[in-house]
Amino acid sequence: MPVSWEHQDGPCAHRRELLSAAAVLLAAVQAPRPARAQEPGPPAVALEGKPATGEAASITAVPAPAADPAGPADTTSYAQLADGLLAYEFQYPTALRGQPLPIIQSRRPERYSSAAPLTADARQRIVAELVDFRDNVTISVSVGPASGTLKGRGMDEWTPKQVADTVLIDRSTARVSSGQRVSLHQIESAMAESRNGQPYFVYEHIAQGSPSIRSADRENYRRAWSVTATRPGLNGTPYLYTLTLSCPDEQWGAFGEGFRHSQASFRLTPPTQDYVPPDKDPWRFF
Repeated sequence: MPVSWEHQDGPCAHRRELLSAAAVLLAAVQAPRPARAQEPGPPAVALEGKPATGEAASITAVPAPAADPAGPADTTSYAQLADGLLAYEFQYPTALRGQPLPIIQSRRPERYSSAAPLTADARQRIVAELVDFRDNVTISVSVGPASGTLKGRGMDEWTPKQVADTVLIDRSTARVSSGQRVSLHQIESAMAESRNGQPYFVYEHIAQGSPSIRSADRENYRRAWSVTATRPGLNGTPYLYTLTLSCPDEQWGAFGEGFRHSQASFRLTPPTQDYVPPDKDPWRFF
């Protein structure tokens, strides 16, 4: 039976066509693509320097004080965070003894209604937070209404110890068998001082912390400086504004003096058009 070349060449031609098409496709895939025009993204919100439009918070470098020619060089530097939403400001260290601190914002300044609650009752909330993961440093501002022994009493009757206890208990999730919340902090010192004619309550305290990168010991403690000031809400209820700076207890020698400077710089500032009282629009989360 004669061989049909047409029948034999058909599959060969088909294979050649497939190979040819594959080569063209491969060349198209490997060819450089023309650069696409970059689409504009959302505007970056920068806290450095002047606040961006619509922003009520800013971070600025604090000018170093004039050096004393007769004394040792001061290699400590600070930045200042000022928030208009809740009207407060403070300085925090960015370098201590010449060593930069890799401090970043873990919570940008925000209104009280959208801030993260510290406990289930959501009274005291973190409205701003800075952290240094390398050194296990935490700097936070929390706000909450006066409660416990302070509630219903005039501010002139408050003692520094009572203010410290109230703030620290509201930050704690520990409870005794009766269900009453208790503080796990040991208050080392507490005092009141006047700043711009207003009382500020300053206290140093220690609490057991979690194991960290530097120390895996289960008996790990954290030491902190806190300062609390008050401002009335819309209905007259006093709200406690607290700045807390903490680090592992074994690093207190390196950070304690810088933290002392920071707590001394804490101020409630005059409200502006950006100010939002803590008890305004409690349903608003943005």
